[in-house]
Amino acid sequence: MWSTGRQASSFAVIGGLGFIVDGGILTFLNSVYGVDLLPARLLSFSAAVTTTWLLNRYQTFSDRKEARLVHEWGRYAVVNSIGSLMNMGIFFWLLSHYPILADVPLVPLGIAASVALVFNFFASKYVVFRYP
Repeated sequence: MWSTGRQASSFAVIGGLGFIVDGGILTFLNSVYGVDLLPARLLSFSAAVTTTWLLNRYQTFSDRKEARLVHEWGRYAVVNSIGSLMNMGIFFWLLSHYPILADVPLVPLGIAASVALVFNFFASKYVVFRYP
């Protein structure tokens, strides 16, 4: 069993891989096939969530897997959807309350992503992968 710190590090690295999957599929669908951004984003997000769920299932939380894959994946998808909404909400809240941040959007993006990462990690650890 890994320590929480090691789990968090693994979770963050896998999240980075998920970002690459998400961005790669989004770019590919939109640029190569001309798929509109909304459907392309829904597909890319779904692929990224599935990828990170599998990697976290077999790497980060390998000792906490549930036998019912569909239930576990469903919880993971809900947690990540909430985390994404939280990320977007914080990002736009910061921009609306601190307009100067629009000049450096990576700052509110970094803050929002960090808060969502912490939420996603603990929700994954205690809600999604709750089976010892």
